[in-house]
Amino acid sequence: MKIGEKTISPTKIICIGTNYLDHIEETKSETPKEPVLFPKTLNCLIGDGEPIVYPNWIFSNRKYNRIDFEVELAFIIKDRCKYVSANQAYDHILGYTVFNDITARKIQIKDIISKLPWFRSKSLDTFGPIGPRIVSLSEIKDPHDLKIELKVNGETKQLSNTKYLLFKVPELLENISKFFTMEPGDIIATGTPAGIGPIKPGDLIEASIEKIGTLTNKVVLEKELT
Repeated sequence: MKIGEKTISPTKIICIGTNYLDHIEETKSETPKEPVLFPKTLNCLIGDGEPIVYPNWIFSNRKYNRIDFEVELAFIIKDRCKYVSANQAYDHILGYTVFNDITARKIQIKDIISKLPWFRSKSLDTFGPIGPRIVSLSEIKDPHDLKIELKVNGETKQLSNTKYLLFKVPELLENISKFFTMEPGDIIATGTPAGIGPIKPGDLIEASIEKIGTLTNKVVLEKELT
């Protein structure tokens, strides 16, 4: 897919759960001792300006009808790598971008209660907006001091700073690359701060990170596209 002027061909998306202390408090989760990893599938990826599709069957079902936004800093892998040490991590990063980890929240909660993986709630079509561009490491010397914000219809819902990440970028790549060989274009989303909340058809979502820009997507009910 194309993100700004760069084209990437990821093989996987790896996301980090409960990685901001304020979000841990918000969700009443335990503070993790190591990064909490979960996948999103490639079918969820969309670019800046493309619609987030709200499935009809979720919208019409009271048991399931909540979909949430989650603004995140993401980084893109530059080359094939494995067993990357923290002090070598930046040698393997192409750049940074904005990611919106859209989540079917009621389905996620149901799966957590049933001790099932965070999978189906995270990987519906269009549930992974990314963009608007990839910013090089030369433009962002320190990814851990960036304002991060999300607005719904112009109203700020999430506002924090990447300095509050529990596990930092180098630690994340070191941990993840122990388990998986990383390929060029692979995406790692670093987690979301407090303020998560629901979206509905018609909403305009603006996810912003300082020095990167604003990722803008409108929520559209599935049946309106047919």
